[in-house]
Amino acid sequence: MEPVINENRINVIDLMRGFALMGLPFVNVLAFWSSNINLSGTQEDIWVQRFLYLFVEGRFYAIFSFLFGLGIWIFLSRAKEKNDRPYTLFIRRMLILGLVGAIHNLINPGEALLLYAILGMLVVFFDKVPKQINLILGIAGVIIGSFFGAKLLLPVPLMLLGLAFGQYRVFQSYIKRRKTWMIVAVLSFVVTSILVAFLWKKAPVDGLVNYMEGVELTEAQVLSNRAFYDFANLSLTFAPIFSVFYVSCLVLLEPLVKKLLSPLNAFGRMAFTNYIGQSVILVIIAMFIPGETIVSYSVATIVCSLVVVVQIISSSLWLRFFKYGPIEWLWRCGTYWKWLPIRK
Repeated sequence: MEPVINENRINVIDLMRGFALMGLPFVNVLAFWSSNINLSGTQEDIWVQRFLYLFVEGRFYAIFSFLFGLGIWIFLSRAKEKNDRPYTLFIRRMLILGLVGAIHNLINPGEALLLYAILGMLVVFFDKVPKQINLILGIAGVIIGSFFGAKLLLPVPLMLLGLAFGQYRVFQSYIKRRKTWMIVAVLSFVVTSILVAFLWKKAPVDGLVNYMEGVELTEAQVLSNRAFYDFANLSLTFAPIFSVFYVSCLVLLEPLVKKLLSPLNAFGRMAFTNYIGQSVILVIIAMFIPGETIVSYSVATIVCSLVVVVQIISSSLWLRFFKYGPIEWLWRCGTYWKWLPIRK
């Protein structure tokens, strides 16, 4: 079985993957530093917390789930051209992903890789389902899952939606459909702007105060927390609309400023390595945070921003000399069960 050569990468997909990866540490840090992170008491910190739940939480994982489904179609369509057993390769690919996810789960409980590997085994059967049905199932599933605010119900329909976009070959001809993407961007911008104004006012003034061991919350803080949970759940309901706006903007920007966005593209090409790397970095930093120290949302956000910047720079430098990220390369070797060249 010959390996699939990705000579004709669709740059905008790597760009979207890189953009989605940018948002993950800002959410994951809340779990990694859960015993330390809390509001500092300043208005700015409350705004940062609100910003994260409004523009980040649920938005980037939605894009990742969509891209995972799209990636299933891309892998299978190319594997079918080069190999006689594409589904064998895919199953092996998911088993390796699941193994890495299980190991990653030791430092990042609730991480996505193991879940994606399991769901990938399910979604692959829809590769032979007509694209119209996959599109309908995907859209209906996203609407239903969002309406009930069930984050765990969203990955499968989002993956089906990504699979359907692959079957329709949407991103192979995205430049020709620029007018359509422009309409989507404008409409999603209008709706997103309305939602931002509505949700920002819906958020409680005092924000969410995390429980700290040995510190009892006041009645006012308890009430504020309840209001914040309602705000967060409502915000999550509208997350796919934000994701549509983000994706449509990236699709429109990519042909115009391709060189400027190339570092983000490289970041996306090494998404597997960088995703694991983010967890390792944040866990190591957490080891040096004293138990009684409160880390504000502002400080956590600055740290995550620095992590992303360092990874973007290192990814760009790495891909000057190598074809794949280190974990991507091992994943590829395991999929085809042979050592493949990594140096350019």
